[in-house]
Amino acid sequence: MENAQPVRAPFYALTQIESVKSRLKLPSVLLLLPLMALAVTVGCGEPDPVIETSDGSTMILIPAGVFQRGGKEEEVAEAPDRNFLTYVAERPVSDITLNAFYIDKYEVTNAQYREFLDDAGMTNTRWDHADQPEQVHHGPRHITDDQKGDDQPAAGINWYDAYAYCAWADKRLPTEAEWEHAARGGTYRKYPWGEHPPYHDGVYFANFRPEHNADADGHKVTAPVGTYPDGVSPFGVMDMAGNAEEWVHDWYDHSYYQRSKNSSNPTGPAAGVQRVIKGGSYGTPRWEVRIAQRFKGKPHNKGPRIGFRCALDP
Repeated sequence: MENAQPVRAPFYALTQIESVKSRLKLPSVLLLLPLMALAVTVGCGEPDPVIETSDGSTMILIPAGVFQRGGKEEEVAEAPDRNFLTYVAERPVSDITLNAFYIDKYEVTNAQYREFLDDAGMTNTRWDHADQPEQVHHGPRHITDDQKGDDQPAAGINWYDAYAYCAWADKRLPTEAEWEHAARGGTYRKYPWGEHPPYHDGVYFANFRPEHNADADGHKVTAPVGTYPDGVSPFGVMDMAGNAEEWVHDWYDHSYYQRSKNSSNPTGPAAGVQRVIKGGSYGTPRWEVRIAQRFKGKPHNKGPRIGFRCALDP
């Protein structure tokens, strides 16, 4: 769909306005008001449902609305440490109201991240976060050769790397609430595809760590983005369960879901020590690729499982 363009009054319309103004002796601004209103109306169309951005990403519009954020205690009943604070921090489930936003359909890939590094450089870029330590180097770390394919998600990335990339691409990191909404949709579900586990009826819905064999799902490490189409979210967003874990904007606080329940556009605590990581990875068990799962990490730490995707305001 083409973007709506403001209407400009043609020459004959402006001539008519001048004629009426001279006869009625009215201020020009009063006669221009109808044309101004028409221009605003025509120029404010609905945002496109899918867009392509300068970094080569496809982005999907997540409409404004209410969704259920958080997780349920019974979802981690099989976890060995089901009373661990990380799981308790997912609760309670509550209704969260969000404005519309765009989110990358896929995780940022190695090819895209290399383009960023080639353009911006490894250190001291103009897109760096104001609080980024001087010693931060934007190159990936702790990844193996079998994670470096062009279509695999960029991993070995810290929060500052992800922030700088998104700023370079004229985007931003999604909030934790936005990430959950994009993964879950408007109806509560345990995983992006529904309630059943990531291996079901002979089909793998995500790249995770099966109990019997780490690469039984076809990939021991990260898979090319979009490899598991059955795992798509209700909005059409891919790989939000498994593959690479994903940095989001928010600082982590284990009590934040309780303190911000039933809120509008939550952006996380004002400060903290660790940032939130979502989605699980190729190295996590099935109960840790749930939508509600809340991992955390210090923003300067890089890990071989951690990547990201970006968001954008309409």
